[in-house]
Amino acid sequence: MDPHKYGTPGGQAEKLEIVGVEDADGNPISALTILSLLERVAGIIDNVQSGQQRMEERQTDLESNIRGIQGDVLKLSKDHHATSGTVEKLLQKTRKVSANVKEVRARVEKQNLRVKKVEGAQDELLTRNKFRVVIYQELLKS
Repeated sequence: MDPHKYGTPGGQAEKLEIVGVEDADGNPISALTILSLLERVAGIIDNVQSGQQRMEERQTDLESNIRGIQGDVLKLSKDHHATSGTVEKLLQKTRKVSANVKEVRARVEKQNLRVKKVEGAQDELLTRNKFRVVIYQELLKS
C-alpha cells in the first residue's frame, strides 16, 4: 500500500491526499489544497452575495425614488389639468368681453353719429330762431 495515495500518516508524507482526485499531471491533490480552494470559492460567493445584497438595496431605493417621482408627476399632471381648465375658462370670458366691447363700441359710434346729427339740427334751429328774433325785434322797433 502506498502511503501517499491513501493519505496515511505513516511514511514521509505529511499532506493528506484524497484518493481518486488527481491534477492534470496525474499527481494526487492534497486535502489542504482542496480546502484552500473551497475557502476561496466561499469568499468569492460571499463577495457575490454581498454585492447582490447591495444591488437589491439600491434597486429598492431606486423603486422608492421612482414611486416618489411618479407621484410628483401625477400631481403635476393634475395641477396642469386644473390650470388648463382655468385658463380655458378665462379665455372664454375674455372672448365674451371682447365681443361685448365690440358691440358697445359700435353702439357708441352710432350714438355719436346721432348726437352729431341732433347737434347739427339744433344749431340750424338756433340760427333760424335768432333770425326770427331779429326780424321780430325790428318789427317792434318800427
